[in-house]
Amino acid sequence: MKAAFNIKVFFILLFLTFLTSVFNLNIANALDPTGDLARTDSNDECTGNAGGVLDRPGTSDCEFTPDSQKITWYRVEFCKSKPTGPTTSATVDRSSCSTFYQNDSGSEVSIAQGFGTQIGTATDYTTVPYGNYTYGIITLGSTFKFTSSVTFDGNVSDGNGTNSTTTCVTKASTLGTLYGYHNNINTFDKGNMSCASGATAAEITIGVNTLTMDGNDDCNHLLTFKGTSANVNAYMLESNGTLLDGVGGTDPDQIKNGVTGCEHGTANGISRIQGIMALDLKITPDTTGIQISYNNTRGMALDIGDTSDQIYKFDSAFFDFSLSAL
Repeated sequence: MKAAFNIKVFFILLFLTFLTSVFNLNIANALDPTGDLARTDSNDECTGNAGGVLDRPGTSDCEFTPDSQKITWYRVEFCKSKPTGPTTSATVDRSSCSTFYQNDSGSEVSIAQGFGTQIGTATDYTTVPYGNYTYGIITLGSTFKFTSSVTFDGNVSDGNGTNSTTTCVTKASTLGTLYGYHNNINTFDKGNMSCASGATAAEITIGVNTLTMDGNDDCNHLLTFKGTSANVNAYMLESNGTLLDGVGGTDPDQIKNGVTGCEHGTANGISRIQGIMALDLKITPDTTGIQISYNNTRGMALDIGDTSDQIYKFDSAFFDFSLSAL
């Protein structure tokens, strides 16, 4: 399984459209993470994604555009100097930052190609003082919701092998939220997809419980994503805004496989994902808003089993966004 979580940021006042961006990750007890991840380190794009009909995947995982995606926003902040990232005992240093958006209960936002969507309500926003802002802090929820119906150029089967058609859809799992990494599904019919004839797509929830794993299945809780236009330091956080105890205890940025915080089938104590990224944002009397644009053209992934053209489950993948003043 691959689980690279990438985000990049582009902001418009209260509305969202699609662009491209990526997240980077930071380390447990230092200003920056020690590891990084590039877009090219992820799965390939599914062949045919741009045309709407995918080539059968064979035995290779690949990424495609979901029909709809929902994310939860908690905070957007702009900073005049680089903030120190969170540690296991302290939250991110906001001393040079101004809060643009904050909703402690979280505001769920639907992303669909070609549609703008408001984040929260007007009461969630605060006027940002005039000035030059060189860094941004973005705080999101660690679970994502998807609905999708995927058409292939030939028959594809679901994990238990009992259904084989040209269309596979998202299906609510009996396990509830499934996690992109370290997902312990004992039987395929507890997965989140179906290739049954006539099946209707239903909303599924996928959680991120590690940013990526190394060859020993150790979990990275912070990492730097090397995007096309910006690098982002990303952290996986507890609800109190700190890194999970144990991060960096043996290796920088990591918790060892099987230790609390790097276990199968659980949230691993994670409820937030936070990104710190460089900006060139100037707020002046002429600024009318700040805009976020997404590019989730590869926001979802096919996890393939050992048998060719047999899908194990749907997974979350990279999605991007960027930020600018209007």
